[in-house]
Amino acid sequence: MLNKENETQAAPKGYGINWDTAESRVKELKDFLMTAPQVMDPERLQFLNEVYEKYQGESVFYIRAKLFERVLTRKNIFLDGNPIVGTLTGVRAGVYAYPEWNVAWIKEEMQMAKMASLGEMKIPAETQELLEKTYKLWKGRTCIDQNNKMFKEKYGINPKPYAKAGMYYENVSVASGSGIADYPLALNKGLRWMINDVKSRFENCPTTLANKEKHDLYRAMLVTLEAVIAHSHRYADLAEKTAAEETDPKAKAELLEIAEICRRVPEYPARNFREAIQSFWFIHLAIEIEQMACATSPGRYGQYMYPFFRKDIEEGNLTREQVLTLLKFQWIKHLELAEYQGNSYALTLSGHTGQSITIGGVDADGNDASTELEELLLETQIQMKNIQPTLTLLYHPKMKDSYLQKVVECIRGGSGQPQILNNNVVVQRNLARFGQYEGGITLEDARNCGNYGCVSTGICGKGSFITQEDQPCLAKIVEVMLNNGKCPVTKKKVGVESGDPREFTSFEEVYEAYKKQLDHLFNISRKHSDLSQMARLQVVPSIFRSAMYDGCIEKGVCEEAGGTRYPQVNPIMTAGIDAANSLYAIKHLVFDTKQLTMDQLLEAISTNFEGHEDIRKMCFEAPKHGNDYPEVEGFIQQYYRDVDAIHHAQGPDCFGYRTPLDAYSLSYHNYFGSLMGALPNGRKAGVALTDGSVSAMPGTDHEGITALIKSGAEAIDTVRYGANHFNVKLNPSVLEGPVGARTLISLIKTYCDFGGSHIQFNCVSSDTLKDAQANPQEYTDLVVRVAGFSAYFTRLDRGVQNEIIKRTEYEN
Repeated sequence: MLNKENETQAAPKGYGINWDTAESRVKELKDFLMTAPQVMDPERLQFLNEVYEKYQGESVFYIRAKLFERVLTRKNIFLDGNPIVGTLTGVRAGVYAYPEWNVAWIKEEMQMAKMASLGEMKIPAETQELLEKTYKLWKGRTCIDQNNKMFKEKYGINPKPYAKAGMYYENVSVASGSGIADYPLALNKGLRWMINDVKSRFENCPTTLANKEKHDLYRAMLVTLEAVIAHSHRYADLAEKTAAEETDPKAKAELLEIAEICRRVPEYPARNFREAIQSFWFIHLAIEIEQMACATSPGRYGQYMYPFFRKDIEEGNLTREQVLTLLKFQWIKHLELAEYQGNSYALTLSGHTGQSITIGGVDADGNDASTELEELLLETQIQMKNIQPTLTLLYHPKMKDSYLQKVVECIRGGSGQPQILNNNVVVQRNLARFGQYEGGITLEDARNCGNYGCVSTGICGKGSFITQEDQPCLAKIVEVMLNNGKCPVTKKKVGVESGDPREFTSFEEVYEAYKKQLDHLFNISRKHSDLSQMARLQVVPSIFRSAMYDGCIEKGVCEEAGGTRYPQVNPIMTAGIDAANSLYAIKHLVFDTKQLTMDQLLEAISTNFEGHEDIRKMCFEAPKHGNDYPEVEGFIQQYYRDVDAIHHAQGPDCFGYRTPLDAYSLSYHNYFGSLMGALPNGRKAGVALTDGSVSAMPGTDHEGITALIKSGAEAIDTVRYGANHFNVKLNPSVLEGPVGARTLISLIKTYCDFGGSHIQFNCVSSDTLKDAQANPQEYTDLVVRVAGFSAYFTRLDRGVQNEIIKRTEYEN
């Protein structure tokens, strides 16, 4: 038998892809995804019910592994003309349901229109029947059910009213992404090497009760690793069978090559770029199949794939144009991945699947790490204009001008990519965050950073993303404070009594009342969140994902229990600018200038400013963030320091560490906005809140782009916080020609020099967006930047569309 693991002979020179038809196939595949409705595939539901019935009594690790195995070895597979094979479901543009997290949407939303990442999603009648059966089987057993049950038993409080009022979003009601897995391990070692490693640990694991969970995990990991190999071999069999029936010589050669590649990877190390791109995809796809969710990100793809690229270019096996075509095929695969976990999830994420590829940054020695392959990634996005994967640039001063010019060219394309992260800030953040861990963190690891999901950052291959904490809405606390602990929308008491605002005689009393309500919210949400992690570990531990992180195999601990080298949680926090602007408006109008009494302000807000347009105008025109006004920006900075202090006063996270808040919005600003009344910043009821965490409220930044950049960069402590988020909207004319390129590079440099962490640019005019809203059929592929992600504008919820249109557009 051929020992492929130790095989030293070179792979055959040249590849069998039918390049004559490749570009036309790319177009056909994307056109299909852009026009065909996404469909919920019932296969996983059927497998879920079968496996849980068959393996009752087994450890949850083993049950989850057998479910994963059942999906990979039984799901329908097919070839669609893409030389990179493997799809999430058994149908094209398919979506799986993951009811283990939450089934409430099945009962409450079955007849509602459903939107996934590419727009409308259909649920066939037979799938609806299976969903209804699954609802009955899982009601009371899901993650969120267990989470709420434990909270009520432990604290005697029903947590549901808090989520219903929009105080926070329940994180464990939906699946979460995995961050950045150790893709290089699979590419360079292969899964067979990993199996041998795990098997040795399993065989040598002491059979003491103290080692039971480790024993169970190793047993389960072996099932999942073998399943991924079996999955690739199924494609090899299918390609061979299809080739036998193919009469076209070029098509036949391509199919036979696909079969050969799938026999080798990801079981064994990849030998070239063609094998590496398929190996990468099988690993990425397997992680998504286990738990399809936002924030499973490829990391520094252009760097760990670079040796394979360089080898093929130097040996003449591939041209740069052919690599570009292969990357376009990969972009199609990322775009097809989709999820649906209920309408609230659809509103909060706007279809974002969080497959972020990080480019730029520095190497272990601090030198520029950007590669020629990354420039091809940028060119791929320029030509494809995809919403997934999304590109993130780790900017630093050592980058080549030619590389930055390519970045500018990509941003000019209007897709909002790449977003920019300040590499120096991210490295400092890693040193500060992970320095508290046992063993600390090396500088080399801190520099091996990457972006996952929206704007969060972590260590590539060594730290998983678990949304451990419920996502609070900071602006909601203003509303609750102004109503002395009551939600005016649900009429329920969700806060504490902090005093009647009409009786406050100073702004200091207002601010203390706000902080008191915020402390109450964090006290509830942090406890609820810690128990949610226990629920996740109890119901849906990740087995294959755990195998793909440094630390879990060595410790024999899954990622949910903190098995990774740098486990981290991400408490996403939204609407800080709305809260701070509202508080400052109260200070300015009621206490400083005395233009209003508190009673007048509360009356206007309670009526949604109906009949009080003069007061709304005063509220909207009150000094706001984004204009570099020293007193306002000073208050914004103090506000974010206070939020951080109150959050951490609640104690360590579920892993026992100090967790920095992630300040950004995704589309939570739209979701929370729909659950709220009017605010003192002049915003009306039901309208989307301000995007990001340091962006200006739409239409209130009027002192120019430099003032906005400086305000955004200095608003928040970007090292103390785990992430922040800043949107800037430019008219396309601003970026035209060499002057436009220099302008954009200068903006990026200035923002980073001021200490800013994240910035992204929308380069689509408001006129274009308004026309697209009125004539969506003519703009089906128009891409815009929403939060830390891009989306097809016409497929967004109208509330998000309106918010993007209202953002201040800079024309010079």
